[in-house]
Amino acid sequence: MKGEVRNPVLQWLIFGHVWVALAVAAQILWTTLFLHEGTLARRYALAALLGSFTAYGVMRLARVEGPEGKEYANLMWYRSNKILMNVLVGACGVAAFVLLWPLWPKIWRIMVPAVVLTFFYVTPFTSSKGIGIGLRMVPFLKAVLIAVLWAIVTVTIPLRLDPVGFSEFTVIGLTCMRVPLILSLAILFDVRDQTSDDPALRTVPIVFGTNGAKSIAVFLLLCSATFEFVSLRGLGYVTASWVILIGYAFGMVLAVRARPVRDAFYYAILVDGVMIVIPLCAWVGVMLG
Repeated sequence: MKGEVRNPVLQWLIFGHVWVALAVAAQILWTTLFLHEGTLARRYALAALLGSFTAYGVMRLARVEGPEGKEYANLMWYRSNKILMNVLVGACGVAAFVLLWPLWPKIWRIMVPAVVLTFFYVTPFTSSKGIGIGLRMVPFLKAVLIAVLWAIVTVTIPLRLDPVGFSEFTVIGLTCMRVPLILSLAILFDVRDQTSDDPALRTVPIVFGTNGAKSIAVFLLLCSATFEFVSLRGLGYVTASWVILIGYAFGMVLAVRARPVRDAFYYAILVDGVMIVIPLCAWVGVMLG
């Protein structure tokens, strides 16, 4: 069974995508450190958590009856919990909609393009000759698009919810600061998937090899750590600027040890967990300071 996980807690975190939903919320809450007032952004973080759980749930439930449903452990888990997951996914979807509705006038101009890009990336399209077409087939786009979309959802939109507001230059700058972190982690997932990815995708490890991809991921983490160190010190969070480096060190260790093996715990918990550990370190540093 591909991707088998026996621990029931880990099954919920990995197969149920609870962990990655928590990562989305953690990334948004991290952005609130840069806001003048974060009430609306925290509401958005909860909606994003529920919405992420819903989105992944809908994708998995749509596939459980297909031929893959008996091949992959996550789809088998969804099949065995189909009634419960239908209820939870539906309830979370409604809750996310209710939470987002008052915020929609402020975020729709950013949210709609992000959703459209995501749709045209995750949806497979083929030509009349059976050749794959669309965003998925653009060389190097996979990791870059994931990083940009995550940055928009977790940085640009929360910044737009600040009642005081920010200049366009500041919004773009802070959004770009988050891209190297997400891009580095996306490259590590490409390292995991390089044996199964279509070579036409031209992912970073396919082009530069495993060691080359890992080196690029470490470099991007160093860039992101530098950005955050300087920014936090500029905001007066001196202690946090040092503590946050612990989270980045954790990410770099994972990058160095990454392998093209589908290890569910390593990637779905530890690598994805970097997106939780770094904001947590920032929060601890702020509390200590």
